Amino acid sequence: MEPISIIFLLLAGLAAGAVLAQVTWDMVDTWVRGRSLRGGYAEILSSRLASGDYHVVAGIFTSAGVRAADQTWDAHALDPELTRRLATSGGVIRVRT
Repeated sequence: MEPISIIFLLLAGLAAGAVLAQVTWDMVDTWVRGRSLRGGYAEILSSRLASGDYHVVAGIFTSAGVRAADQTWDAHALDPELTRRLATSGGVIRVRT
């Protein structure tokens, strides 16, 4: 994981919200598409908390790597598509926006 990703994950963990039943790929993808930047990219990370819940973080970055937007979701589960994408990407999903 890149240093900026680790810092981003730690900082985003400070913002807490309501716990959802499940975070889905469609939720995350819709959020990313609604905030895309020309030449930018998005990173999506997830960590499992001691409680067993999941903390999912998405960030939109400019081409220079400056964070332009972020969102966190806390949930009891991840849907199979999000789980698959995280597993096949080494834990950090990165998409061009």
